[in-house]
Amino acid sequence: MLGNDTLEVKDRIYIDGYDVIELAEKFGTPLYIMSEEQIKINYNRYIEAFKRYTEETNKEFILAYAYKANSNLAITKLLAKLGSGADVVSGGELYIAKLSQVPSEKIVFNGNCKTKEEIIMGIESKIRAFNVDSISELYLINETAKELGIEANVAFRINPDVDPKTHPKISTGLKKNKFGLDTKRALKAIELALNMEYVNFVGLHCHIGSQLTDVSPFIEATEKMMEFILKLKERGIEVRDLNLGGGLGIPYYKDKKIPTVKEYADAIINTILKFKDKVEVPNLIIEPGRSIVATAGYLVGKVWHIKETDLTKWVMIDAGMNDLMRPAMYDAYHHIENAKVKGEKEKVSVAGGLCESSDVFGRDREIDKVEVGDYIVIFDAGAYGISMANNYNSRGRPRIILTSKKGVYIIRERETYTDLIAKDIVPPHLL
Repeated sequence: MLGNDTLEVKDRIYIDGYDVIELAEKFGTPLYIMSEEQIKINYNRYIEAFKRYTEETNKEFILAYAYKANSNLAITKLLAKLGSGADVVSGGELYIAKLSQVPSEKIVFNGNCKTKEEIIMGIESKIRAFNVDSISELYLINETAKELGIEANVAFRINPDVDPKTHPKISTGLKKNKFGLDTKRALKAIELALNMEYVNFVGLHCHIGSQLTDVSPFIEATEKMMEFILKLKERGIEVRDLNLGGGLGIPYYKDKKIPTVKEYADAIINTILKFKDKVEVPNLIIEPGRSIVATAGYLVGKVWHIKETDLTKWVMIDAGMNDLMRPAMYDAYHHIENAKVKGEKEKVSVAGGLCESSDVFGRDREIDKVEVGDYIVIFDAGAYGISMANNYNSRGRPRIILTSKKGVYIIRERETYTDLIAKDIVPPHLL
């Protein structure tokens, strides 16, 4: 199936050779299944596609995996072992990156509202760069670095005003978005940085959006960034690193053609190389997240109830929007199948049990006939699934398992009722 290289559909659905029904019965539901082999495949596609950049430029290429997509420690350690860097957006993500033993020179810190505590963490960790989002942030980094007596590397996030042709809620590179600086203000910020004692200007960054299924916005953004680098060169300012963010989409719709990693890489590399006779090309950093882990993840829920109405047949499963928020939040599509292949199809709507009308994973989907006790598999849930999970309706976040050639491992335990109130404090007068 498109994007799911380690999945097999026979009489049942198998992931990395493991029967999903057997996994669900052994580990309980709702259950996240992450495929180690699929993550490796996805990661290695990027490394293979971008090795040409290093070969043709003698410059560094860094894949800084976007921790916001899925920051489970087993996943981040696996990627670190493969050689990945880290794109972090919080102190918590930086903490996980350090636990995962990601080299400091491969960590970049994004986000539009970094706190002083987070900036201290980044400086003391000697990260590759803070991707600075505002002049206010630049001043805070310089002041904090001065207090610590340690110079901080900074790059500036540019808002290139490029339409990413994606969902408005995950568009980040238009003028109306909250992220980054336009080139006029970025130039002012860079000139300020060059005159500051405790910051070291090293590069530029942009990120135009998520789930892009067309390479043309990447080409446009890369061209604008290289033109700005050329403008800086004319002022005698060198740019060491160019960070083009992430954003390559995955095939949520299995009949939709999307760019391959190689097509994405070639579009970026070819655009940069057009400028090689005008300016020294920079080191290249990218920040993929979704396209590394999304297709490696599946959410499995057990069917507890079936209800027929005049409009649809409702299939109620024990997973909910607290486990996978994307359909409720973005009207996002996820492919859905019955884990048991029966050969007889029917049209159903799959919903969770939360007290929200938006707690629906898919409406009027044609899947194998469903009975109470079956297991429903929601595809491509490895990104922005567990990382956005919550405890709404006082439900614990689900267990996660990792399937690999070496076996099946629990990589996050299911939350208990005790976990739900572990941080609550009752004042003495209410005891």
